[in-house]
Amino acid sequence: MRHHAAAFAAAAGAPDTMAYAVELAVSELVTNVVLHAYVGREPEQVSVRCRSDGGRITVEVADNGVGVAPRDDSPGVGHGLALVGGVADTLEIGPGPGGRGTVVTLSFVGVERPTEPSGLEPLCALALEYLADASALDVVHGGVLRRVTAEVAGDARLTEWLRQALPPAKPGTATWGALRDGGPQLVIHDPTVPRSPGGSGEKLGLEWWVSVPLEGSDGEPMALWGLGGREGGRPIPTDGILQALGEAGRTDLAQESRRDALRARLA
Repeated sequence: MRHHAAAFAAAAGAPDTMAYAVELAVSELVTNVVLHAYVGREPEQVSVRCRSDGGRITVEVADNGVGVAPRDDSPGVGHGLALVGGVADTLEIGPGPGGRGTVVTLSFVGVERPTEPSGLEPLCALALEYLADASALDVVHGGVLRRVTAEVAGDARLTEWLRQALPPAKPGTATWGALRDGGPQLVIHDPTVPRSPGGSGEKLGLEWWVSVPLEGSDGEPMALWGLGGREGGRPIPTDGILQALGEAGRTDLAQESRRDALRARLA
């Protein structure tokens, strides 16, 4: 559904950043329906409708489920809807026809391409040289992540797949922890917990993943550097390595001298 919505946006003349925002929003909203709309009842359908009117793209996600209501254990609209509200120009939530289910309506008027930090692409090669079997670099802009580059050691096909994959930012992921709490966040795969179908963990066979926030001049994350170990591959980073990555993330790793200093600590 997200791929179809992004393709519609692109065909309607949307810039890449708008098409990506549409894709991310549809992914979040449909996931919410799958996880929450039909709890305790027989699952039904979810529909996604897109239309274009001049410079505006409108997306409607509808279900016949239990509806949106506050929960004692989750105040506010929740992480997913907050993320969607951050990438769309407007967000409306209401009941479906006859008061049944939920309809979420989004509009996207235009997204200016952010000025991206340059000179960070070598970090993927650095990661594979010293620490990881896979690495990715994601730019942070307005709470939205956009993948810049990625690399999987010795596998061109998986490298291309990872470069096109959406950065995961769900609760419990290293990415989510790095954005929320700051500092390097390490997640180790629990073999007793099923992996998300089609996700990076399943596709790459990841044993662990570290997300390192790279700070901008304002002290806020401007990018996230991901490093991962595959089954039978690189070992889990030690506390000393995580500390070195965290300290490096507070410097300008676009400078080769800063990357060389990090290499010296990892060697």
